[in-house]
Amino acid sequence: MSQYDTAGLFQFLSQTPEQGLRKMLVDQKPITDAHFNLLLKVVRAGAEAQFCEHFEKKDFPKVKMGPAEQKIKDKFWDDCIAACLTRGILQPNTSSSKVA
Repeated sequence: MSQYDTAGLFQFLSQTPEQGLRKMLVDQKPITDAHFNLLLKVVRAGAEAQFCEHFEKKDFPKVKMGPAEQKIKDKFWDDCIAACLTRGILQPNTSSSKVA
């Protein structure tokens, strides 16, 4: 079970217009254009369940990454988690249902 509401984050990222997301997230510290582009690739690469799985494992679907994205992929998920938490779009998981 995730410590974060990854499903809620996926819904927010997939339903918010790209321009609004870019304004909200890209500030160069830590989220750069490369982070943003890679995040959208992960969101668009599959459904909510796949996004949540990649988020949990801190890995990636089969997406084409440019040189800038290759450079940041090791710290990508940690940077995204930190940025999304500070902007209030990622919440701790408060679900009371525990997975056995």
